[in-house]
Amino acid sequence: MVEIIPHDPHAFTQGLLIHNSKIYESTGLYGESSLRIINISTGEVEKIVNLTDEYFAEGIAIVNNSLIQLTWKENIGFLYNSSSLEIIGNFTYEGEGWGICSTANNNLWFSDGSFQISQKSSENFSISNDFLTIKYNNSPINRLNELECPFENSLIYANIWLEDRIVSISQSTGDVCFEYDFTNIRLEYENENSRELNGIAYDESSSLFLITGKNWSNYYLVDFNRSFQDCQIIEEVVVENNPSYLQYIVIIAVAIILMPFSWPTFVLVFYKLLRRQTQHPPPSGTTEKEREE
Repeated sequence: MVEIIPHDPHAFTQGLLIHNSKIYESTGLYGESSLRIINISTGEVEKIVNLTDEYFAEGIAIVNNSLIQLTWKENIGFLYNSSSLEIIGNFTYEGEGWGICSTANNNLWFSDGSFQISQKSSENFSISNDFLTIKYNNSPINRLNELECPFENSLIYANIWLEDRIVSISQSTGDVCFEYDFTNIRLEYENENSRELNGIAYDESSSLFLITGKNWSNYYLVDFNRSFQDCQIIEEVVVENNPSYLQYIVIIAVAIILMPFSWPTFVLVFYKLLRRQTQHPPPSGTTEKEREE
């Protein structure tokens, strides 16, 4: 953690971003939803627009200097002038709106609380160009909420609903590269009224992240200290250390063809490799003596 900035404890944070050295925040709940511009040094609200009672505001993103704000179940998004917060348009979409972030090529990633996020063009918000399944240890990870897409590293950062956890995701594979648990920050600095973490904003000027949560009393400037290159290395290591049985069979078949008299040796080698792959390691902490018993 690098810095602490005061945050309105009444703000039910649903979306967060930094633009032109200002904090933009979307707050939710029916009858309490708003869009705000906040001083990044003091945490004071400089401008606020309240939504009408029928809307539950969700995530926000900047595209072409316009601000996009989603709603939860109302199937409508609003477009604002990023300086005045004047509404300049709206659009419709299918399904629930949770999180949203914009990429370097002005495409948008939408989350709906499931284990998939959809990519849409900023020219037509209603059409999904692609879907990405998010996986953690090869299993889908559910309840993806607020999103952030820094242009510098090609990762997607996502809050997990009801948790104080953020995961970084490869845009190419959907695999979770890293996870960051901020439970200790909430327990140490927040109070009993503070709910789960739900706000990620990347600050290009410092390469740090601003985080907060629903009804938190502070924003926290933090350093995630990870990059897209680190994510690629991890994926490559996983692939290299897990050869498939098909690879073993191809290698042995080629060797048998080239050296027909050596096939008994290769059969024995393959048997040992197969046996090693199917053996289960002893439980963690088990000693050699316990294994014998």
